[in-house]
Amino acid sequence: MLNALSMAAFLFMGVPAGVLVDRRRRKPVLIGANLVRAVAVLTVPLAFAWGSLSLCQLFLVAAIVSTADVFFTAAHSAVMPTLLAGQQLGRGYAHIQAVQSGLAVTVPGLVGVLIRVLALPVVLVISGVAYLFSAAVTCWLPEPQKAPSAGPAGFWAEAGHGASFALKHPLVRTLMVSVALLNAAGMWGAGAKVVYILKTLHLSVDQVLALGTVSAAGGLLASLLATGVTSRLGIGRTKIIAGLAGAACMVLVPAAPSMGLEAVFWVGLSGFGWSFFVVLTGLAGAGILPRLIPPGLTGRVMSTNRLVTLGVMPVASLTGGYLALLAGEAPVLWTAALIAASSALPVILSPLRSWTVFPEEIDVGGAGRAEPAPSVL
Repeated sequence: MLNALSMAAFLFMGVPAGVLVDRRRRKPVLIGANLVRAVAVLTVPLAFAWGSLSLCQLFLVAAIVSTADVFFTAAHSAVMPTLLAGQQLGRGYAHIQAVQSGLAVTVPGLVGVLIRVLALPVVLVISGVAYLFSAAVTCWLPEPQKAPSAGPAGFWAEAGHGASFALKHPLVRTLMVSVALLNAAGMWGAGAKVVYILKTLHLSVDQVLALGTVSAAGGLLASLLATGVTSRLGIGRTKIIAGLAGAACMVLVPAAPSMGLEAVFWVGLSGFGWSFFVVLTGLAGAGILPRLIPPGLTGRVMSTNRLVTLGVMPVASLTGGYLALLAGEAPVLWTAALIAASSALPVILSPLRSWTVFPEEIDVGGAGRAEPAPSVL
């Protein structure tokens, strides 16, 4: 429930947040979202210090941070295309992923040490300070020029226009469904995987924590290699191969008892490979969506995209966990691999499968009309 709450706002607030972001300057939204997250997180160590920390407060904090995440990511996705142009946009996303993956490799070990020295809620002070630092750094960004709003006026009319564009544009819809299936696969088996590793494969908690760093290293390596791999294989082929290979990596966990070597090896290889291929398929043509969406619709369309791609995650998490209680962990893990493999199907069935580079002209309306890419790109 706590994990689901941390993503639930994308399901309920995604589209309204996109409308509001398109109506306002993005920089204040980024700063405000960081400040809200900082205050919410810092209430946890404060309540702990007063001896009043409760599970209800953790649920409330998760919901508040999730809501702020929605506004931050909506504004962030709208700002990126105004700061970087053309091929720089894809490289920019790769650099961001490299930083995130690098932190994912180093932070768990640091947190593990701090937990042994300090009480766990006190460690959350670092998270609160990090959000404050992010707000301060955002103040240095240039103020992006606000694009004129596209489409009809009125809150719900604007929301419907953005959702309609995302659902009707064949390429936007293809990418959205593919990513949603990949995210659903990861969350579908997330809870069952931990239980299976601890109960059936008999790995220790320390081993599980160490393997988390191994998994993050796969994402870091992919972020460094994504540009070169995509230029060699092409956008479509990279996405298809990465989706299928990621599914094959997921299979290694439920198959570990019959694979011969120690289970810890297969679990580590599975986590490393899954992270590698998920990041690779995400970064393959990372600048596609900003090229397809008119600037005045960016916030709304990207919020609809996140409503589907991230909103599916809490639903998949709860559903997969419940089915694991009924049928056991192994069937859920095999099913998760099947869902991951199906993420390649939308790309195979779309024109994206043959893309090697971005075309110079893109159908931005989804109605067969080729127009130049927006001048900002």
